[in-house]
Amino acid sequence: MLKVNERYIVDKDGKKSAVILDIEEFEWLMKLLRESEEIETYDTENVTEDIIEAFKDLKKGRVHSAREILNEL
Repeated sequence: MLKVNERYIVDKDGKKSAVILDIEEFEWLMKLLRESEEIETYDTENVTEDIIEAFKDLKKGRVHSAREILNEL
């Protein structure tokens, strides 16, 4: 995990108004953001359809052992 060494720009009253990050820190944070958005998108859009499809497969007898699936990976 990357340690973030943020620095702040403050206004005349000493209130923080912006953050300065090294480019490596910024890129790392952006990567984490993209990954979390991908996970969130999958969770909210596809999980119900995937479960319904899995139950249809079970009813039709289309099942595979865990070993078969792991061997495919």
